[in-house]
Formats: sequence, C-alpha cells, structure tokens
Amino acid sequence: MGVKLNSAELTLAHLDLDVPEELRPSTLRRLGLRPELDERIDALPPLKGWGLRQTAIGLLRLYRRIRPEAIGNRCGFEPSCSRYSELAFRTKPPVTAFRLTLSRLHRCKPGHGGTDMTDLELSE
Repeated sequence: MGVKLNSAELTLAHLDLDVPEELRPSTLRRLGLRPELDERIDALPPLKGWGLRQTAIGLLRLYRRIRPEAIGNRCGFEPSCSRYSELAFRTKPPVTAFRLTLSRLHRCKPGHGGTDMTDLELSE
C-alpha cells in the first residue's frame, strides 16, 4: 500500500518522473511544484535601490505574483522565462539582459524545454 501525500507534503524528493528531460520542468509545474533553479532564483534577496536593474527585477517578480496560473504553469524551461530574465538582469548589463531575455522568449515554444542557462550562471 502506497503512502498518500497531500500537496503541501509533495516535494521533488518524492518524485521519480519518467518523462523526457525537455518535459520535466513543465511537468513539475503542472503538478504544482517548482523546479530547483526556480526555487533558487526565488530565494535570492531583492536588490536595493531604484535603478533600471532593480525596476526590471521588481516588475518580473510582480508579474509572477499576478499572472494567471495557466500561463505560469506551462513554461517548458528550467528556470522559467521570467526567472531567467531576472537572473540576466542580476548578472549582466541591462542591454545584454534585455537581449538575453528576448532570445530566451524566442526559444520558448511548445515542445521545447529542459534546463536552459544559456550565457548565465547562478552562483552557489
């Protein structure tokens, strides 16, 4: 007899997903879970000040709070596109971050996915 978990108890540690790697992030999101990179980016502290970088990050975080669930649970990439953009604005000059964001959005299509940290690194 299997152990039943409620959604609050369900974590990545409890799952052994047998899906292709490019479907893993969207599958986790559909189950109400966030992939590891999403969790790590969400845990980053807000930046202080009111510059372009801070404003962009604040708007991205606001977007994630108010967007409809149907939009938030379908991204096929890890990290999600908005978190990728946040990381770009945290680690690159604003013009480069904007270019990376547009490039990522261009790659974000149904049937594509997996872990994508093109041109970015998340420090430990």
